[in-house]
Amino acid sequence: MSAEMSKRQSISTMDECLAEFIKRMILRMPRVELMPTLKEWGFLTERELQSLDLIRVKDILAVEVVNICESRKASMKHAADLDIIYTHGNSKRKNWEVYQMSIQSDSEANLADVWKIKVHFKKTVQSVLKNVTIHFKEFGDALWIRIAWGRDCVNPNQYKPTFAMYHAQTPYVFVTGLAKTHRQLFYQGLLSATGYGHIQEMELKSRCLDSLKEIVFKQFSQPFQSYQSRSVPEKSFTPTIVDTKVVYENIKEKERVHHVMLESFGEGPLPKLEYAVYKLETSFKGETSIANKIEPFRCIVKFSSPHLLESFRTLAPSGLAEAPISNLLTCIPHRGRNLFKISEKKQPSSSQAVH
Repeated sequence: MSAEMSKRQSISTMDECLAEFIKRMILRMPRVELMPTLKEWGFLTERELQSLDLIRVKDILAVEVVNICESRKASMKHAADLDIIYTHGNSKRKNWEVYQMSIQSDSEANLADVWKIKVHFKKTVQSVLKNVTIHFKEFGDALWIRIAWGRDCVNPNQYKPTFAMYHAQTPYVFVTGLAKTHRQLFYQGLLSATGYGHIQEMELKSRCLDSLKEIVFKQFSQPFQSYQSRSVPEKSFTPTIVDTKVVYENIKEKERVHHVMLESFGEGPLPKLEYAVYKLETSFKGETSIANKIEPFRCIVKFSSPHLLESFRTLAPSGLAEAPISNLLTCIPHRGRNLFKISEKKQPSSSQAVH
């Protein structure tokens, strides 16, 4: 039987949308990741996994997987589990944002019961929107939520789901793929499930989910951060090139720069962020009558790098900036944000304010 006939047979006996969804998931997985992902999925038996010929054309291989799933009566829950497992292992292919919840004075947060969180979240969302699929999977103490949104007369779009990762006993949730049209319902479901009373975006985004967790949970190596100069443990500065025939100029200045940067960033590994955005707004300076008629000047400054914080740490030692560098750059991991709005205080002075 040809691959095309096999494909038609599988779709004819299995829900067409589900079969096509599983097929596309297999096609998008790199060949080297396919077998480890299917093993972690745990839906196929060892014998079925061994029957798969990974050398064959990817499209034929995907049809073989669909045929096996059809024979084992796979459901949308099984397909969602596979999607969550693949996304969990490839989280860097998504753009993640962080939200922080807080407790109202008259409420109590449900910090431990994951089962109740699942039930309440699903019940709250589905009470408002019927055409929605919600699936959960636990990885250690992290609860992953996958939501495929639909509309009143439209089935859920399984190809553009929202993923959320929530750590029990914390007020933080990490989200990707959440459209503005679904935010309020997502917030409602999450607050109802956890018992928190308020949720807000932290202005912290990155592709590196692990680094976002390091920042909000303060798991990175803490530097001797201070807005005022303070002493740091003495550590002699060692030039990159050690040669007795070379006279190193400005060695004291280099030692000062080294200590200042140590004070700002520490010496351990830094969380990985790809960018920082600063929205600037400043008023026209001049005659008051003219200034009042002119809209504030606005611009956006964006720093980007494969490892932004590490790039900032090398600015002064490499001679590209004076030490100490601006607190607007060094405060990112400590304030837990990489999106800033900088404006001017109109009263009582014109000094800058960072929001």
